[in-house]
Amino acid sequence: MKNLWLLISYFFASTFGQNFTEEIHFLVYQDNHPVNTSNYETRNPVDLGLCDPGDEVAIIVHGWTESCGTEWLVNLVSNLTFIRGGCIVCMDYSRFSKTPDYFGLVAQFPKILDVLYTQLEDYRRSGLDPNDMYMFGFSYGAHLCLQSAALLGEQVVKEIDVCDPAGPGFSNMPDATVSAKNVQCIHTSADKGTHKRNCHQNWNMGHCGMSQVGAGPYPKGSHGLCPYFYNSAFRNSFLANSRPTYCTKTERDAVEFPENFQMGYMEMRKHKVFGTLYSPTTKQYPYN
Repeated sequence: MKNLWLLISYFFASTFGQNFTEEIHFLVYQDNHPVNTSNYETRNPVDLGLCDPGDEVAIIVHGWTESCGTEWLVNLVSNLTFIRGGCIVCMDYSRFSKTPDYFGLVAQFPKILDVLYTQLEDYRRSGLDPNDMYMFGFSYGAHLCLQSAALLGEQVVKEIDVCDPAGPGFSNMPDATVSAKNVQCIHTSADKGTHKRNCHQNWNMGHCGMSQVGAGPYPKGSHGLCPYFYNSAFRNSFLANSRPTYCTKTERDAVEFPENFQMGYMEMRKHKVFGTLYSPTTKQYPYN
């Protein structure tokens, strides 16, 4: 069973992770201004009048050492507010993510996953349909998105975009295509990001998805640049190119793709493409 280990993780989280609920917050954005639903008796944005049943819902999940106040995340909220609208939510687990102990955070993954999954189920109960749901996660947060969505049901969520899913500690990454009707994975690093290419679209950015010419000091190394590329793609096109000769050919390389097919949220033809794609990046913004 594809999701057996997810269900086992959920069992242990449900048994031992109750205290995590109080320490993890869900911020709902109204005109770019966050409302912390944890300050109320109910965390449900529909019950609080912040969202309406039937709204398109967007869930954003940050990575290790980050929070809902991280620069790229604030910019993504602005982009989604302008382009998408609807109910926009950020899961803030910075009480746990802001730690130097990465593998300690990995050990807490089932408990943090349980909180997100429970919240998604509550959203579904209140009329926020997963069939109208978009999720975005970066690094560690990418796995939270993919696995919580899979627990909701196979391909129940409409679409998930993830940036450089973390590699260390996640060697048993399940088949991501079960998590949503379309899953787009953007890869930018070989040291911090996964080596797996198991999404509907797998974008190898820059040097074969392994490194970026624009990489600099933290937080904008090859790994950290990924969500900055994603935000840039709201206004600038990162087009699919033929596989560079220096990148190893794989059996998952996309056989064909439409003209001007691009990475990111704005591409509306994702359902027409399956496999690994390649797009060059540059040293400076807008990076395309």
